[in-house]
Amino acid sequence: MKIVSGFLLGLVFVPLLAAVAGSLGRLPVAATAAPPAWETRLAGRAVEASLAREAAGLTSPIPATDENLRTGLRLYRNNCAGCHGDFGSPSPWGTTGFYPRVPQFAEQPSRLKTPEMFLVVKHGIRYSGMGAWAGMLPDDDIWRVVSFLGRIRNLPPGVEEKWKQKRAPAGAGS
Repeated sequence: MKIVSGFLLGLVFVPLLAAVAGSLGRLPVAATAAPPAWETRLAGRAVEASLAREAAGLTSPIPATDENLRTGLRLYRNNCAGCHGDFGSPSPWGTTGFYPRVPQFAEQPSRLKTPEMFLVVKHGIRYSGMGAWAGMLPDDDIWRVVSFLGRIRNLPPGVEEKWKQKRAPAGAGS
């Protein structure tokens, strides 16, 4: 009985202690602070479990053709690379100015499945900097972006060549 009461006390006491610490301003809120490893692991597991459940049975209506992957690459560079980085060029803003830190897909591809990434892009992630793109990008374009990301380490040669090319600076060329 002592074990059960101790467990229940801990179940109530720890969240209560966290709530009190938060209400007294004792929890850090700076986006530039480095997240502790336990927080990163716990939050990551919660997000991945939720996405896996919500994505069950969801499949892409867009085939992963070279043309669709090139379009996904273009859309990624125009809409996502500012936070998530580009080939050989991590985002300084995404790696230091967000809490939690923004995944840098050129350096470390997502572990999420394509349908899970689709849900992230379409609906965003609560309590993070990942906003929802629903209404800003059509679903077919979101599928193209996540198809590109899902194959980022195994792209067809022509798409890989385009991915590894340095991007021209904005406004350069005609």
